[in-house]
Amino acid sequence: MEGEQSDYIWGVVDMVPETNFPDVRNRANIHSEHGSCMIIPREGDLVRFYTQLSDADIICPLTKRVEKNKVDPQKLISALRKILQPFELAEVEEIQWWTVYLIGQRVASSYSVKDRVFIAGDACHTHSPKAGQGMNASMNDTHNLAWKLTQVLRGWAHPSLLKTYEQERRKYAQDLIIFDKLYSTLFSGKPRTAENEHGVSHEEFSRAFQTFGGFTSGIGVHYPPSIIVDSKHQKCAEKLVVGQRLPPQMFVRAADIRPMEMQDLLPADVRFKVLFFVGHLAEARVAELKLFAEELSKPSSFFQRYSAGDISTVFDVLTIVAGKKDAINYLLVPPFLRPHWTKVLLDDTDVTGSYGGNGYKKYGIDDKEITIVVVRPDGYVGTIAPSSALADLDNYFGSFFLPHNL
Repeated sequence: MEGEQSDYIWGVVDMVPETNFPDVRNRANIHSEHGSCMIIPREGDLVRFYTQLSDADIICPLTKRVEKNKVDPQKLISALRKILQPFELAEVEEIQWWTVYLIGQRVASSYSVKDRVFIAGDACHTHSPKAGQGMNASMNDTHNLAWKLTQVLRGWAHPSLLKTYEQERRKYAQDLIIFDKLYSTLFSGKPRTAENEHGVSHEEFSRAFQTFGGFTSGIGVHYPPSIIVDSKHQKCAEKLVVGQRLPPQMFVRAADIRPMEMQDLLPADVRFKVLFFVGHLAEARVAELKLFAEELSKPSSFFQRYSAGDISTVFDVLTIVAGKKDAINYLLVPPFLRPHWTKVLLDDTDVTGSYGGNGYKKYGIDDKEITIVVVRPDGYVGTIAPSSALADLDNYFGSFFLPHNL
């Protein structure tokens, strides 16, 4: 584990509070001259308090070492009362759980041994819990690894695919540590006052929290170029960032005009999702789509070469049409591009006008062209291509997939 340990000491306590602090049932950050506190409501009546401690609370004056036995729940609550002033916290009858920790920020030097033994989660990275990334990062580590292992073990993909696990998740962990150091410093620093003009201002603290909102939510995580991240044709969908998660967007299902959230249509089922944004179904476009579907049906197509005889096993096809629901016959979409009645969507609102619409605009896709968006099994955009660049898509999948006839 490479990195260092900070000097910031924190306590955590789960309890049912009796207090006149009005935001105790909201996620709240308190920054006071007595220290900082983060409030996180939990299930039922429980609330979790992250409370900053002073050196005197936990550091032995002789050894200068952290001694957890110097702290008990009552000391945590005492420190919390000072931070909450002028609001009050009544005596607590029952403590559900508590602990004390020092913030350490470290990343493992390697995530695997010869791509045969892997580590994930806390074994890969340690950081403060302030941004709520511990469990989130761990689950994303293991999901990133799991779908790649599955494809390799099923014989779909070359073992070189496994190298992208460390490439993607270690880079993410390093970015997380950079963010965590800044966030922890801001959170643990003293607030700016007349006596402490070099302290952290409320505006600075809020700005950092908002700036990194995309990172902490996971939407802003951006994987670097690799065999499964190819941004050659990024301009075809300027607002879909290759290497980032596909943003949420509501479309309506063509067959029954039911509003559908795109992310609900992309389950983590180990398959690559291939989204065809085909624009308006004018007569010329329908003829073009027919020829396009015939090309995709050929044995030389990536669909056929890498699907082991059943396209739906490896790929999930969705077609998104531009235009109004009352002027479109979705059956004009060639059968290859609508393998099931649920697989054609419209970029329009539902019958109430409340849900859907403007998806092409939100994704930055030209509705006068045919654009293909490949979404990886973990929901990240792998590549984008115009219909004229099928060779590039074949090269993309060919860089890690194994032909099914081998």
